[in-house]
Parts: sequence; C-alpha cells; structure tokens
Amino acid sequence: MTASHVLVVDDDPALLQALPEALRLRMVGVTVDTADSGPAALDRIAARDYDAIVIDVKMPGMDGLALLTEIRARRPDTPVLMITGHGEHALAIQALRGGAYDFIQKPIDRDHFVTALSRAMRGHALNRRVKNRQLALKRCTSELEQIVEKLGRGSEQARVLIVDDDPALLQALSQALRLRMAEVTVDTADSATAALDRLAVRDYDAIVTDIKMPGMDGLALLAEIRGRQPDTPILIITGHAEYDLSVRALRGGAYDFIPKPIDRDHFVAVLYRAIRTHASNRRGRDRQLALERCTSELEVIVKTLGRELRATTPRGEP
Repeated sequence: MTASHVLVVDDDPALLQALPEALRLRMVGVTVDTADSGPAALDRIAARDYDAIVIDVKMPGMDGLALLTEIRARRPDTPVLMITGHGEHALAIQALRGGAYDFIQKPIDRDHFVTALSRAMRGHALNRRVKNRQLALKRCTSELEQIVEKLGRGSEQARVLIVDDDPALLQALSQALRLRMAEVTVDTADSATAALDRLAVRDYDAIVTDIKMPGMDGLALLAEIRGRQPDTPILIITGHAEYDLSVRALRGGAYDFIPKPIDRDHFVAVLYRAIRTHASNRRGRDRQLALERCTSELEVIVKTLGRELRATTPRGEP
C-alpha cells in the first residue's frame, strides 16, 4: 500500500506537534511532514509531491496566502487547507478565492480537521486517477490511430527472399517480381546457409525456396525458418510430379508450393496473396498488443484506485 503524504505548515511549535499527532492517530497509512515557515515549506514541496498541505494563514515573513499562491503555481492539483483564526472571515474567503480547498477555523476541532483533510486527499486521489486514466486512454488512442493510419496506407514496402542454388532461376524469379510487383523489394540467397544469414538480420514478408538444394535442402530450411520466424509465409518450389515432397512441405508449415515449370503469373499471384495474409496477420497482432497494453494500464489504475481509497480512508470511516 502506498503511503499518503501530508505537509503541515505553522510557525506555532505546539500546533505543529499537535496536528501531526492527531493525523497519525486517526488516519492509517498517512506520513506527516512539517515546516515552520513558508520558505521551509517550499523546500519540502520542491523535493516531494504531497497529497494535501495544511497551512496557517498568519505566519511571519511569507504568510499563508502568499505561500498558497506559490503552491498553486508549482503544484496546482495539490489540495491546500488553510487554518484561520476565529472571526477571520475575510481571510477565509480570500483563501478560497486564491484556490484553497477548504479552511479550518481555530480553535481546531480535530475530528472536523481529520474529516476535511481526508475528504481533500480522496478528492486529490480521484483527480489523479482520472488524469492517469486519461493519459492511458490517450496513449491507447494514439497507438490505435497509428495502426488505423497504417491500414489506410496499406503495408509498407514488402521484402521477399528467394533461395535457390540455380543462378538462372534465381535471376528469372527476381526479375519477374521486380517487373510485376513494383512495391516489393527482392533479396536472394544461393543456399540455405546464406538464407539463414539474411534471416538473422532481417524479417521478410515472404520467403520462396527451392526444395532441392545441395547441403541443407528446402525442407530443412523450412524447419529452421519455422523455428525462428514462425509467422513468415514460405513458398516451396517443387519439381514436376513431386507430390510427396509437396505434401511434406505443407505439413511442415509451408504456406503453399509452386510446381515446376513455374507459371510466373501463378507464382506472382500466390506470392502476393501470401504477403497480404502476412500483413493482415501482423496488423491484427499489433492491434491485439496495443489493446493488451491498454487493458494492462487500465487494470493497474483500477488496482491503484482501490489501494489509494483504502490508504486515504480514516480509521473507523466506511
């Protein structure tokens, strides 16, 4: 439970001792600091944010009204209770007009004092929670607006990796994509090992790999990629009538397979569909993560609300 902090400011040593003692006895979880002058109070306020401040209106040097003005400028949300003498109605009105939360008349009724201070602290805690919720919602709104903006713009420049040990096919497929998919950037690798090196430094929107390559073949590369980047769609190039290999590729997590001889229109259409599916899934995950962060922040605020209400409720008060 987070302790609440109160500052009592008075040049009267007896009152400066009596009021904190009353608060410690009657308010659970409240830490009380004291200051015997306006300048001493400002030093404390510079070092700590208080949940409420109690000030005597009449003090030598900087009086309570001048100190109130300074506090309102530095900590505008902190509730300030002014202690006024009997019959000092004009000072009480001046304090309220100056932004005081309330005033406490001398001689001080300690029950009334504790009740007024508790009410001020709960109001302060409520205002702070509202501001925290507003900030959390603004952050959530900003994240979601960015996602919507991305949706409106469409996906950013997509990147595709083509893996094949045949230089002629590697060049032909890359050229076909550059001619027919202007929004796609194409990288190439002439082996599975070279492909894994590229994957170590970049995420791809789709990967195309031949199934038969020396060393690590396409199925082994597929397994490696699924372990490292499970969401990236992978298209496997298979030879004519290699039905068993095609089935193994699909069962291994390939998005689809492209049979040889390659029909370039079909190849481009399948790859385009894979890229769009990947982009849609990524945007869905981004939205989900943003909503989870928003939910988490709001849950923290709700939990804090309960703790602070308990911390600022005087003993014996419901």
